[in-house]
Amino acid sequence: MYGARYGAYRGILYLFPSKSDVTDFSKSRIDPLIEENPDTIAKWIKRTSKDADAANIKRIWDSFLYLRGMKSRVGLKSVPADMIVFDELDEAPQNAVDMAMERMAHSDFKHVLMLSNPTLPDYGIDKQFQNTDQHFWLLKCKKCNRYTNLVDTFPECLVPINGKVIRACVKCGAELDPARGEWIPKKPSVTEKRGYQYSQLYSHYVSPLEILTKFHETDNLTDFYNLKIGIAYVEAENRLNIPQVLKLSADYGNQASDPGPCSMGVDQGKDIHVVIGKRNGQMAGKIVHLGIYKDFEELDALMKNFNVARCIIDALPETRKARELADRFKGKVWLSYYNKHQKGNYSWNELEFIVQSNRTESLDASHREILNEDIILPRHDAGSKNCIVYNFAEHMANIAKKLVEEEVADQKGIKHKTGSKRYIYVKLGPDHFRHAYNYEAMARQFGAKSLFDDCYD
Repeated sequence: MYGARYGAYRGILYLFPSKSDVTDFSKSRIDPLIEENPDTIAKWIKRTSKDADAANIKRIWDSFLYLRGMKSRVGLKSVPADMIVFDELDEAPQNAVDMAMERMAHSDFKHVLMLSNPTLPDYGIDKQFQNTDQHFWLLKCKKCNRYTNLVDTFPECLVPINGKVIRACVKCGAELDPARGEWIPKKPSVTEKRGYQYSQLYSHYVSPLEILTKFHETDNLTDFYNLKIGIAYVEAENRLNIPQVLKLSADYGNQASDPGPCSMGVDQGKDIHVVIGKRNGQMAGKIVHLGIYKDFEELDALMKNFNVARCIIDALPETRKARELADRFKGKVWLSYYNKHQKGNYSWNELEFIVQSNRTESLDASHREILNEDIILPRHDAGSKNCIVYNFAEHMANIAKKLVEEEVADQKGIKHKTGSKRYIYVKLGPDHFRHAYNYEAMARQFGAKSLFDDCYD
């Protein structure tokens, strides 16, 4: 509101994860703010039309404040903005951020403010914060003048003494005052983007004893670190890491052919990512080939050179090209669709050669193969990040499982949170090999033993 009054902005776009959040925020925060300040803020508001004082739009002086939900593409269109505020960024669809930023394409200001509790590392607000100068509130010790970052030193910074818990100086152990500190950047002069991290560790309302007790007693470390400490966190079993994947490398090269029978997974994108594997005795499987290709026709040679018994290819975005491949290898190539309503077993449509799977469930299955070290990979060139096996490991680490609250739409199409929660896998970076591997695992796990036996005949 201050920016609308004094900032010379044409428009400010304030964005929430959903439309229902807009209504709640407007009624509980904005309307009371106007009513409680009749001689200042209330006088800035211009009520020249019915629309200009609606819940989702306020005319403030010569500017407009637009409140929108990010899950609606319509709500982000045709709204000129000089400033955008993203509220609870991690709960919003990440692809909506780019669309919103386009609303400032012709602005002379292009001011952006992103706010959120962090969730996953390298995702949402954490990813944005990593690209800032990273200001932390550091407490200065009255005794030795040393600065302490409570976030970086948790839980050692909370020390039980005489029946209470204090915030302790990392050097001398003296009790620290959360009000006696300074904002100090970790990356000064590296970027013009300013970032701030704040935590309940500095709160005057949440005691150190409460935080430390919660830390020792909680069975939900993810929420604890996200909401109490204010940092991104994912439990080890919910995200793979690069060394964990590279550890599965064996002493054989990335092969150009194999007598098979093999299974192949293909993920579409700017390039075509391919993973080819086979059954491997007592283990779940052996990956024999990793590749990145430009043309669908190159997949024909792979089908023949590796004696592929079953290939699963992402049906989108080039459905026609994928279907043509399936027609060239009738009965061996299946088009894959993720379907959140598909539960349990995969659904194989043998008339159209389409397979549907629940995205989370299928990714869980292939995720467990890596966690259990039930797969072997081609040899990794130690120390090289240009090796395709390293590239594969990066993609495998670029998704993580996150707990989200489900929503249901009412008669007006407005989505409301139901209270029930489910896990989904969230993309943190390039993940094409991750899905190609998932499709290969689906093809390899297809239970008809006779299918593979026939390939030997």
